[in-house]
Amino acid sequence: MLFGIFVVAFTGNWVIGNYDKVSNYPKETYMAFAFGWGSIICAYIMNKLSTYNLDEEKKDNRNLINKWERQGIPFNKWIIGIVIVVLVGAGFHSWSLVFKLFWLFLFIGIVFIGFLYVMMGERVEEPDGLDFTGKSKKILDFVDYRQHPFTISLILFSLVIVSFLLSKQQDIPMNLEVSGNPRYVTSLPTIAFLTSGLMVVSSYIYIINNGDIFGIRKAEQNGLKVLQIHFWEIIICGATLFIWLVEVIEALVLHF
Repeated sequence: MLFGIFVVAFTGNWVIGNYDKVSNYPKETYMAFAFGWGSIICAYIMNKLSTYNLDEEKKDNRNLINKWERQGIPFNKWIIGIVIVVLVGAGFHSWSLVFKLFWLFLFIGIVFIGFLYVMMGERVEEPDGLDFTGKSKKILDFVDYRQHPFTISLILFSLVIVSFLLSKQQDIPMNLEVSGNPRYVTSLPTIAFLTSGLMVVSSYIYIINNGDIFGIRKAEQNGLKVLQIHFWEIIICGATLFIWLVEVIEALVLHF
């Protein structure tokens, strides 16, 4: 499933990054995006049909992550140093390469830090003490990413990408405000990029609650991490939805 999420993320970010560089997206773009979604759905169905057998003697790499968290990641300074050296070296080649590498490193940083955050802790966590009732409980159950991988960030990011693809296909240009003085604090490409990173981090919640990954054993997590993901969704996805709706409506009004 993680593979499908990454395919959607990288394909989507390529679509956004090349919007002003192509007259129409190649068919391979549509195929890659559909393949990513297909992989997610197939993995979800296979997980529903499979049974998980717990092996208590099997090593759990979560212990290593917890050790890193207590002592500090031992190689974080090396990583920062390598990134700076690479960006400086790229600056001697071209500034466009620097920006491309910067966004790539930022994406990797988001998904890596999010991975450590979701995976660390106890394999079986204590109850969270949350006691929601009525509509609040129904809403939270609907967006409980321990039960399904179809997160708000995944759906919203996919809607943004589909709108970009249709924009080129129907010749309805969108104003992405990638230069000059944007009317918002950020632009749609930037906020959509952050949404793609949140989308990957959100998928970790479902993955680790339903199976092993990279030697980290299946967890029984409480709802606190899910709520913390929702907090970031309110900020990032809320801004993405607002800017996207304004850009789409403006493009349609100007076109028709």
